[in-house]
Amino acid sequence: MKAFIINLLVVFVIKVIDNILGTGKTILIQKNKAFIASLTVVISQIIFYKLIDAVSDSGSEIMIYVIAIASGIGTLLALMISNKFSKDRTYVNIILNDNKEVMMEFRDWLKEHKITNLTTDGYTKDWEKTLAITAYAETKEESKLIDEFINNSEYKFKRIIQKQ
Repeated sequence: MKAFIINLLVVFVIKVIDNILGTGKTILIQKNKAFIASLTVVISQIIFYKLIDAVSDSGSEIMIYVIAIASGIGTLLALMISNKFSKDRTYVNIILNDNKEVMMEFRDWLKEHKITNLTTDGYTKDWEKTLAITAYAETKEESKLIDEFINNSEYKFKRIIQKQ
């Protein structure tokens, strides 16, 4: 029984990896990374046929359910990894506030989080000097960080987002 459970866990992990590779292949094809996509197909196919062999040898219906659940989790993990590191599109955030000190704090926060930005002089409606910040969010994670800063601030910001 112990060997069977260990076998189920091993098959589960292998199938998760297989689905990460399969979903990753699709993402790589969309990004025109043909060579790496081809390598993932080769590895994924080897894993796939080994899993078929393992299911056939086990004669267990539980193995089928374990593989099905692992497939879903592998796909979910692949998409989460892709979203975290995706740099397909840069979001340019033009951010304004009349309070220069608040903008200096925001600029420093962007620097701490290693988000590329350009800070320039700006002016309020009353021609008082302030700062204007253009922040370049290169990943969805960076965009979420900017969202959180603005949403958690006690100050209101004017924000214009442009997709590049």
